[in-house]
Amino acid sequence: MTPGYREAVKRAGIWAAAAVAATALAGCAQSPAHRSAAQQAPRTAQQRQATPVRAAQHVAAAERAAPRPKPDRCARNGAPQKVIVSIRRQHLWMCAGHRLVRQSAVTTGIVGEYTNTPTGNYVIQDRVRDTTLTLNTGATYAVKYWIPFDGPLFGFHDSSWQNFPYGSARYKTQGSHGCVHMPLAAIAFLYRWAARPTAVHIS
Repeated sequence: MTPGYREAVKRAGIWAAAAVAATALAGCAQSPAHRSAAQQAPRTAQQRQATPVRAAQHVAAAERAAPRPKPDRCARNGAPQKVIVSIRRQHLWMCAGHRLVRQSAVTTGIVGEYTNTPTGNYVIQDRVRDTTLTLNTGATYAVKYWIPFDGPLFGFHDSSWQNFPYGSARYKTQGSHGCVHMPLAAIAFLYRWAARPTAVHIS
């Protein structure tokens, strides 16, 4: 083997090694040598036609799955401070004028003649820390926050004993006795934020 031929072989080997390194650095790119025969074969007319159809189907499915924008509960509020409760949605919004300050899932009263949460317009009457609520049955519940809006019977309070998520439809059979249960962090915020007489609307 002549020196010139050996040099040519050496150069060819360096080029092949560089090509292998470049392929490795390419990450997810699959080289043609490692593709299956089916992958290398040209697509049929039927396959080419199916591609835009599948794409259109994916777009249509995404449009159907896109959530609708939720209504802005504070948009029509004219009060400096207002708490809005939706029994159907099991949700509460705190509004400062037209601005949403905070919102939270809640649990309202069991569906029944004597346990429904009252609906209508009210005002926050007081803010009390670390007290005990007593039902007409004699049952007692210790709460960290008590914020009556239709006292002494109805108000906002925490509910450490509740064993299902706030916002759940289980309120219909396992909810409150008419009050509005709130997560501890949410009612702690309401206690600090709401001044008397903050407006309350429940529907």
